[in-house]
Amino acid sequence: MRVVLFVCLLSAPAFAQPAPPVVATATPAPTAAPSVAAPAPAPEPAPSVETTGLRNGFSLSAGQEFGGDRDISGTMFGVDWRIGYRISEPVSVYLHSHLSFGSAKEGNGASGVTGTFAAAAIAEYLLPMGLFVGGGGGWGVLNNPNGPLAEARIGYYPMKADGPGKSRRLNIALDARFFFADEGYGRVNHIALSVGYDRF
Repeated sequence: MRVVLFVCLLSAPAFAQPAPPVVATATPAPTAAPSVAAPAPAPEPAPSVETTGLRNGFSLSAGQEFGGDRDISGTMFGVDWRIGYRISEPVSVYLHSHLSFGSAKEGNGASGVTGTFAAAAIAEYLLPMGLFVGGGGGWGVLNNPNGPLAEARIGYYPMKADGPGKSRRLNIALDARFFFADEGYGRVNHIALSVGYDRF
């Protein structure tokens, strides 16, 4: 019995199988997904410059009245107001109203304070360099006599719009009005220089 137990103890290591060695395997790093370049954003359309729409303006004026059958002569100071519509880039139409007061005399006769009112429908053309010309007709009042009138304008806009929409522009103009008044006044001329602003 002791011999059998001894044989079994000696033979036990022969039957024991060693554990297989643990081999460490490196885990491959995850591959990064290929980067896709984002498409460039479409360029924004350039803002359009408004070339049509309502326009208005205001000026201060100083001028001279002269002529007519009664040889009128006087210095006048007043205001001008314009409102109308810009049809296209160069073409506008508007109502040009004028009110002025001053001192005038008739030949070698009476003199005194007088007032002048005028309203005319004007068509204006704007040249590329900022110069403009215009003309039209309407009605006027010379203190008391009244009648039709013709008007011509020439001037300059030194400031040009630099963005979309309307902008204020300095307006320097020379206005010539020709009144055809009743009551024996004949044609009376009114030449005035005006400075103001127009918005269009």
